[in-house]
Amino acid sequence: MKLASPMCINFKYFYYSILILFLSGSCSSMLFYPTREMYISPEKMGFRPEKISLQMKDGTNIKVWIFKPSRVKAKASILQFHGNGDNMSSHYISLVWLVEKGYELVIWDYRGYGDSEGEAEKESILEDSKEILKFQQNRAKELGIPWIVYGQSMGGALAIRAVGEIQNKEGLLLVVGDGTFAYYSHVAKTVAERVFFFPIGQLVGFFFSDHLSPGEVADQISPVKLLVVHGTEDQIVSYPNGMELFQKAKDPKIFWEIKGGGHLDWMGMGRSDGAKNFLKFLEELVSHWTP
Repeated sequence: MKLASPMCINFKYFYYSILILFLSGSCSSMLFYPTREMYISPEKMGFRPEKISLQMKDGTNIKVWIFKPSRVKAKASILQFHGNGDNMSSHYISLVWLVEKGYELVIWDYRGYGDSEGEAEKESILEDSKEILKFQQNRAKELGIPWIVYGQSMGGALAIRAVGEIQNKEGLLLVVGDGTFAYYSHVAKTVAERVFFFPIGQLVGFFFSDHLSPGEVADQISPVKLLVVHGTEDQIVSYPNGMELFQKAKDPKIFWEIKGGGHLDWMGMGRSDGAKNFLKFLEELVSHWTP
């Protein structure tokens, strides 16, 4: 069974990506590592999600899976923005355990990923993100339940940017940024400095565009509650990146420091103490929600 890091900044190709960055002036090849492969079939895991296709404004078809709790009305609907490698067939595993706790999970593949059409480009994916948010909002309203946005790593950057840009946040109970960051140049710099020597990190950060970075609009998440989660030993998106994002946001906001935690590894598919605490946190929020 093949599983990859949800962030999936591929160190093996990082050097070549830097060359591409300098030659083409584009950072998209360093941001996205899509695959078309089916990694873990939900049916093999005992789930049968509703699989739909949404057409974006430019006609591109985007694939969405909806995991519903059996025989009960969902307490809330959670929209998952996954990391920048693989596709949703490997990433849904990290949050699907919440379905058995009474929550609906909606996950989608960015254009160029899995069976979604198109090419992975930051601007296009951001526009898709805002359309997906509207879809999720309308769906939750029809069901009469609150909705939550959960962004992981690169997906956290996309989610926070998109939520920060939309004006209508009706029904949105919580935004989670897990192992994510405020500025593309800052995370590129810290990754490059771990792989190469000091000047390379500085150069990569300098040439990496911060256009559409989440840090520019993190303060616009308010008045929706923001939860930022980050492991102190994250070797993909370093801990200071998460702290920087938190500092850019306005109240209400919460920061969870995962001592000794790596990159997106703190939930243990629902088995860890951290996952149990997160579930308690959700239950408390949902219990106080009113339509």
